[in-house]
Amino acid sequence: MKPLSFWSYRESACALLAGEIPEHTLTNTDFWTLAQADAMFPVLWTSLTTEQKETVKPWLLNPMDEHIFAAEALRLKNTTARILRAYRKAEIPIICMRGLAVSERLYPNAYLRPHTDIDILFDKKYLMMAKQVAGNDLHFRPINAYPMLFKQGDIPLDLHIEPIGSERIQAWKHITPLHTKDFFKHAFEGMLAGEKAWVIHERVLLPYLCFHALKHSFERLIWLYDIALLSKQINEKGLWDEVLQGIREYKLERPCYYALSYVKEHMDADVPEYIISTIQPHMGLIEKRLFKRFMNHEVIPYLAERLFSRMLPSLSHRIEFWRETIYPREEVRTQVAGGGCVKCNFIRTRLKQVGRAMWALTKETIYLIRT
Repeated sequence: MKPLSFWSYRESACALLAGEIPEHTLTNTDFWTLAQADAMFPVLWTSLTTEQKETVKPWLLNPMDEHIFAAEALRLKNTTARILRAYRKAEIPIICMRGLAVSERLYPNAYLRPHTDIDILFDKKYLMMAKQVAGNDLHFRPINAYPMLFKQGDIPLDLHIEPIGSERIQAWKHITPLHTKDFFKHAFEGMLAGEKAWVIHERVLLPYLCFHALKHSFERLIWLYDIALLSKQINEKGLWDEVLQGIREYKLERPCYYALSYVKEHMDADVPEYIISTIQPHMGLIEKRLFKRFMNHEVIPYLAERLFSRMLPSLSHRIEFWRETIYPREEVRTQVAGGGCVKCNFIRTRLKQVGRAMWALTKETIYLIRT
């Protein structure tokens, strides 16, 4: 059987979500392997009938079912509950940014949305106390190269004082004015993992999820599916005008336009046309081509960097952004190097990345010239 390309996998996954069963999908191990790596396996698996599942099982190396999904989700739910209780006891207000906060809120069963880590956001003034709670009270082990990352077994706890990661790449703070205070300003009290918790309002959550998906070049389909489900809830609550205010306030029109266009076109998301047309950014010839490729299910290398550069307010900000991206400060270089000789490993890694980027740009330039 011919190997399945990633764009073909995405096309088939979207069709399966819509209730269509492409002929090659059920018995194609490449499809299910990609779905598992993409965190879409539980959603796609549970969308099948019992008869279809029996057709799929013999073809899979590691057959999975809802019990395995539920057991893993329960383990992370219990850990999240412990974290919420510990920080509430320490009187440190926190917000769970993704993970269970997304799965419990958007999915009919939380186990349908796999996640592997727990991300919490809090005000910078609590930083020292938050680290003490993670290490001393919750018994998470600090990771040397990552000062904000703790781990217990195979479960990472990632501490954040900024939602967009500007502590790593400082130029990102010029992309959007979205900050921690905005999350807490619009948060409301709710429940998470059976515990009282601060819940992110839709006017912040949707722009943030779109930004996060773009930050990783939309490389995982599950992030777009999250946005599709959130769009459905926003439509049911009649909150689109309020969400539009948030998109504009945080200057995140571009990532929202990409994400909402995709989920409206391919996941039948309830996104009003006026929202799409209102947030549509100005695009040059190159970006129009990038957008077309994205809408054709292609995962584009370095899409995040290329679009973030367009979102910066001036040439000087763009220069600073590329400088930090290519050669970040020492702490980030250590993380990129991944151990050993930091200088050697970082330079080797960056040279490979720059080489791949130049090759991709060369192919795109040739295509544009020919067309």
